[in-house]
Amino acid sequence: MGHGSTIDLSTENRTLGSLSGKLIGFGAVLAAFGLVGTLLLGMLEGAFDEAPAQSHESAASHGQSDPGTAPSAAQQQHPAAQEKHHEVIHGFVTEWSIWHPYLVSVCFFLTVTLGALFFVLTHHVTNAGWSTVVRRIAEGVSRNVVLMALILIPIVTPGPMGQLYKWFQPDPSDEIIAVKASYLDYDWFLVRLGCYFLIWTILAWGYHRSSVAQDQDGDVRRTSRMSSFSPLGVLLFALSITFAAYDLLMSLDAHWFSTIFGVYIFAGSVLSFHALLALLIVWLQANGRLTRAITDDHMQDIGKMMFAFTVFWAYIAFSQYMLLWYANIPEETIWFLRRQSTWMWGFWGWMLIIGRFFVPFLFLMSRHIKRKRLTITIGALWMLAMQWADMYYLVMPQISNGQQFPFKMVDVTIVLGMAGVYIIGLALSLRGHSLIAERDPRMPESLAFENA
Repeated sequence: MGHGSTIDLSTENRTLGSLSGKLIGFGAVLAAFGLVGTLLLGMLEGAFDEAPAQSHESAASHGQSDPGTAPSAAQQQHPAAQEKHHEVIHGFVTEWSIWHPYLVSVCFFLTVTLGALFFVLTHHVTNAGWSTVVRRIAEGVSRNVVLMALILIPIVTPGPMGQLYKWFQPDPSDEIIAVKASYLDYDWFLVRLGCYFLIWTILAWGYHRSSVAQDQDGDVRRTSRMSSFSPLGVLLFALSITFAAYDLLMSLDAHWFSTIFGVYIFAGSVLSFHALLALLIVWLQANGRLTRAITDDHMQDIGKMMFAFTVFWAYIAFSQYMLLWYANIPEETIWFLRRQSTWMWGFWGWMLIIGRFFVPFLFLMSRHIKRKRLTITIGALWMLAMQWADMYYLVMPQISNGQQFPFKMVDVTIVLGMAGVYIIGLALSLRGHSLIAERDPRMPESLAFENA
């Protein structure tokens, strides 16, 4: 339903302008603070101490000796003890390294970025009208996928890979990893990651380029072409985010598997992007941008999406837990048992249940909450914090087999530093062109949008 009249865009401040420099400056300060904090606190916490070789650790923990070393008398005389050791072979690295919190931060920002790309694709697939006025912001966020590829590079070098993924240097007697060796292969892993980021980059930059070009020539055929290609784009996106979730996160425990894991990551991605979108709009309007083009009705719909994907995330999370727990297969339930082994990890799990579902479900139910800038800002900040907590919950309990809570201050400084770099990338993506798709044929409908 529309108002019957639209906003005169010529009276709106539609470019980032001087805000670009402010964003870059703030991002630089945040990045410097994160870097210095990580270095100083990391040295105090021993984060940069040389990690023990995982192969040696594995040999010691599983009753194995280094190559060329004769087995001990105890190992020779007690084969039953050897068998017991083999029973507790882990598919994950148990020693903490600085790359664990780094991976948490990478996955946090990558999921937000991919949520923006999905927003753009579904906008065109559905020929949505209401979201046209905010689509350019989503396009800008999605272009940060190139930045995320650069940030990911240090992780995929051999050193960090060996400290993160057990399958990179598996135990010779690990039969489960041996079965998956054709897939969990380093070269093949790099090829897959390259394909994922190539798909995401082509989609993100391609849609943004066509959208900005339409501001100049007003060619409505661009909208038709983007809409026509979007179903294929959604298919490629679905496959790539699913396998990327398997490779980057699920393979941290090469023994564990869940066919619903990719959907779980997808749900968090879309939810966290809408939270970021709400924050960006509030910040832009507080600085005099798009103050009339984006209305309370648009904010209400963004809040609706946050509410909807809060429910969807809870549904997927419960489905994964219930099905694996009911089947009671040791290779599957051990992942959850590890996250219930200490009171702190148990608390963290309940924090996600309550903080990521019950609290936002009740908070976002009212339309008044979604329409007010202050309250939706609080909700958005909370949801982004929960997304980071979720990524932390997926990565860190592998350490010490869940028997310790390995939180360090560098967990915070790394995400702050990466946030600064991300903000700089976002400023560069949004500057130099209009913040809205000015000549999109659906813009009049979007500007006149009104919630029922």
